[in-house]
Amino acid sequence: MMKKEMVMYKSKAQLRIETENAVKKFLKQGGSIEVIKSRKGPKMVMRSKVTKQASTGTSGFAVGFPRKSFV
Repeated sequence: MMKKEMVMYKSKAQLRIETENAVKKFLKQGGSIEVIKSRKGPKMVMRSKVTKQASTGTSGFAVGFPRKSFV
């Protein structure tokens, strides 16, 4: 016969209380806790979409107007 194990789950509040008590006990015994900042990951670079239309290179004018009309 197989022996079934009984698993007990604790609530978040109960885990929080147990953790708090364990930390207090650790600090009473002379332990110390130091908070270390994590390293920042690489930043995402914003890139614009490349258009494959003939209206590129307008140098700031409205898109769709040919350059020759403003000369």
